[in-house]
Amino acid sequence: MTIPKRVLTFFSLLFWVLPVFAQPSRIGGADTLIYLGQRFVERYQMKRPELHFRVFGKEQSAAMADNLDILQIEGSAPAGNRLKFPIAVQSVVLYVNKSNHIKELSVAQVRAIFLGRITNWKDLGGPDRTIALYAGESTTGTLPFFEDTVLHGEEPYPFEGKSNTHALLEVIASNPAAIGYGTVDSNPGVRAIAIKAGLTSGAVEPTIQNIRSQQYPITRHIYWAINPNASRAVKDLCAWVLASDGQIVAEAAGFEPLLPEERNAGLFRLGLKEPGQVSASR
Repeated sequence: MTIPKRVLTFFSLLFWVLPVFAQPSRIGGADTLIYLGQRFVERYQMKRPELHFRVFGKEQSAAMADNLDILQIEGSAPAGNRLKFPIAVQSVVLYVNKSNHIKELSVAQVRAIFLGRITNWKDLGGPDRTIALYAGESTTGTLPFFEDTVLHGEEPYPFEGKSNTHALLEVIASNPAAIGYGTVDSNPGVRAIAIKAGLTSGAVEPTIQNIRSQQYPITRHIYWAINPNASRAVKDLCAWVLASDGQIVAEAAGFEPLLPEERNAGLFRLGLKEPGQVSASR
């Protein structure tokens, strides 16, 4: 039977129009990762404007439960039966004024400082000066990460918060008694502190390489998790996030890019790479 040309034309138009009205893919999870998810989506949709994604926070994500296409996860939080893979590295870097000759601290000492148990630099071998506490970077989840990992959920001693690490470093550069934490950044008037995991451990500088390899103690992975039967559109976004362009977006949002081998492992886990294939390094 011959199908009339007008019928074929109708179905051809329907094929192109339907995706416009398709349900957007949903990305959800921790509130502290909303900003990162939004940055990914904004940049990716410049490349693929025909695809649509929406990013939700914790409360809305909980209501959607299994209907999320991509779950954003901090650290070791469970992913259920989803395929979980790292997309970036998060760290907390401690900074002091450049005039402060203290160059390293243990995690336990940092904890004591920000719980108000050590309040004078002389107790750490520094000058007789009351410690001034600061924290920065409200969009990346650095503050709750620090409070969970370093303070173990205890209430922090009063500190002055800054909206971003750039502003944090400016105030530390102007205050010889200051110490603060944020993401990776630089300022000629400050020094990043090397951190020891324990009192007898070696101090590790918060260099990009040490953070990416997670040798630096205050680091963790940020993960995405998708359903095993995820759509092609969702997997394409995941592949882009693990590629150089996506990793640049993660870095611009205050996180650090993955090592090439971690990106390759993620692609392999998603079934997007054969064993032994090598991605361009970054």
